[in-house]
Amino acid sequence: MSRQKPVDHTQPLWIEEGIPSEAILVSVAPVAPIDKLYTFTVDEDLAARVRPGHRVMVPFGRKNRLAPAIVVSVGRGAWNSTLKPVDELLDDAGHLSDHLIELGRWISQYYCCPLGRTLGAMVPEAVRRQRGFLSVRHAQLVATAGELEGKRLGKMQHRVVERLREAGGPVEVGALLDETGASRATLRGLVSKGWVSETKSKIPAAYEPVNAERSVPDYSLNDAQQSALERIESAIGADAFRAFLLFGVSGSGKTEVYIRAMQRVVESGKQVVMLVPEIALTAQLMKRVAERFDRVAVIHSGLTGVQRSLAWEDIRTGRTPVVVGTRSAIFAPCPNVGMIVVDEEQESSYKNMQSPRFHVRDVAVMRAQMLGIPIVLGSATPSLETWQNCVWRDAYERVDLPSRVMGKALPHVRLVDTSQHGPFGQPKSVSPPLKQALSDTLANNLQAVVLINRRGFASWLFCPHCKTRIECRQCNAGMILHRSRGILLCHHCHHQDPIPRACPQMSCGGQLLQGSGGAERVEEELTTTFPKARIFRADSDTMTHADKYTELVRAMENREVDILLGTQMIAKGLDFPMVALVGVISADLTGAAADFRSSERLFQLVTQVAGRAGRAEVAGRVLVQTNSPDLPALLCSLRHDYRAFADSELAFRKEQGLPPFSRLTRVVLAGKKEPEVLAEGMTLGERIRAVLDGLADEQLRIHGPHPCALERVRGMYRYELLLYAPSASAMSNWIAAIKDDGGFKTRLRSIVVDVDPVDLA
Repeated sequence: MSRQKPVDHTQPLWIEEGIPSEAILVSVAPVAPIDKLYTFTVDEDLAARVRPGHRVMVPFGRKNRLAPAIVVSVGRGAWNSTLKPVDELLDDAGHLSDHLIELGRWISQYYCCPLGRTLGAMVPEAVRRQRGFLSVRHAQLVATAGELEGKRLGKMQHRVVERLREAGGPVEVGALLDETGASRATLRGLVSKGWVSETKSKIPAAYEPVNAERSVPDYSLNDAQQSALERIESAIGADAFRAFLLFGVSGSGKTEVYIRAMQRVVESGKQVVMLVPEIALTAQLMKRVAERFDRVAVIHSGLTGVQRSLAWEDIRTGRTPVVVGTRSAIFAPCPNVGMIVVDEEQESSYKNMQSPRFHVRDVAVMRAQMLGIPIVLGSATPSLETWQNCVWRDAYERVDLPSRVMGKALPHVRLVDTSQHGPFGQPKSVSPPLKQALSDTLANNLQAVVLINRRGFASWLFCPHCKTRIECRQCNAGMILHRSRGILLCHHCHHQDPIPRACPQMSCGGQLLQGSGGAERVEEELTTTFPKARIFRADSDTMTHADKYTELVRAMENREVDILLGTQMIAKGLDFPMVALVGVISADLTGAAADFRSSERLFQLVTQVAGRAGRAEVAGRVLVQTNSPDLPALLCSLRHDYRAFADSELAFRKEQGLPPFSRLTRVVLAGKKEPEVLAEGMTLGERIRAVLDGLADEQLRIHGPHPCALERVRGMYRYELLLYAPSASAMSNWIAAIKDDGGFKTRLRSIVVDVDPVDLA
């Protein structure tokens, strides 16, 4: 059997020239790896329903194979060649405003993603399917009085006609039949004769926004908070783009400044979008926001399809003035946005790791700039990119909150050197100083937070006899022991194996050693050491649903938890007044990553989690366990000295030509056979260098190809090229030139172009 010829998506849609004419034209972007727009015609009936952002089925190629596409624009225009018609409208919901279409175009261009895929990602599937909407039928009288004169109408038919005549417009069918006492058959008879029309539509079910008992704090802003609020309010009143970095130590009252600025926007009749990096932060923050506003919508991945769809519709109609959510909330269809807030703007979780690989913070800044509105970026440990923007860009302004509210002191931070702690293969996660501090905290009936930025029970299994390390068969990574689930798990491809009783090598069979414990091991140690303590473990293995986060917040606030143990999801944003102690285990693991941002992440993580302690009347202290107590990031975190860390790290970045002193794009090639991947990487590198020679810009650089830090994932060998440019515009121009030259075409199964990557693993 002969193979079917593949579809050629690049061929023109016209087949002959003709006389110029006018018609309703639809411009669409295919939902496929094709970065090109196509034009189709549409009939009058369908044109009345089609909107930008809708999905349609259109014919492509000589065989007119139908494929989905996203509508970009609809309008009457001239055409002088044969155009194909739109075949079908796939959904009546999910259209995008002109502003969101423009934002999607920018995302598509800057992050090197086809426009169809970008626009498709901006609207959740549940919204397109109108989950939670109710089907409603309406009847309307279409016959005139003259047309009905002399017609024989039954008693019930006459009642229906009179009721519709009185209404003068559409009437809901159920209500019509109830009021007149007529049957469905009676109405069908009138419809069949053409005297009454019946239409079907969908309306949203009642949306229940986040509710909380209204509560207004009885304290006044301090001088620094008041000054910050006045600066933001001046920008709100000016109706102009302005980016504020609200730089405040933990507990300095950034959230209260957000809320009061948001109140000003809502009072002016506009909407606010507030972004948070983690669902864990949403639960507690939502409660605080809902206490101050009558109607608040929440958007995050933990919602059901119905909840997401109804919230989206409530936002689109303007009924909900305040939107709080994670990444997807940046695309909330607010008709009248007055301000955007990005809390914890430094968080890497704001980066979307699937195509389109956009960074929410940067998209939020662009959306604010397009709309001419202020944006507030808040953090105790800002990203170096945002920190430097306040130096370079006139539109950025840094506003400082240098101290905690109510004059509370920052917690004392102590480093615990664990480099000589425990024999090889039998490490203890919790050091004696931390155990003693936990004992004192529990004795005083206070709470503690313990952070270990690693899941599982042990991060490696090793046989000392034959020197074998148990690794994933698909990845160059060790299998992680999850004893509570009885499995070995690869955290990269999610492959699972049963836990081996001995070394799997046939000629060995030696006893395996377990090392580098994760959250499960720490939980076991704490449970053994403090059998009466109530311990709550929060990591991605236990926090499997949004309700779990709400349970966590409730349990901590009600003093039902003595020790909160978790990964980085508990390191920022959470505010529990009775937390007196924070312990950080294996802090240096964060700083040991193969990434130039590892020191920045280490400082941010330690400083953020340290800020959970001593936020009320209780004095706080922090113990940081590390094998590398001389790391500059840790030494700066001892003093809560962000400026010193930033000065040191920026000097290093400038010397090396790294972001923020350049823009970086990472191109990752992957395939089953390593020699083929390397060869293709060399070819791709040569094409990109040829484009670079044509641009003749000495500030543009390319490194590679070379193996990725994690060489093999899911059985695919990975090589990368790193592209450096002096600015975002220079990078965009370079990528556009590479695309025009076909530079990103490859025979391999996978190529990823990641602009402004946050992870180089």
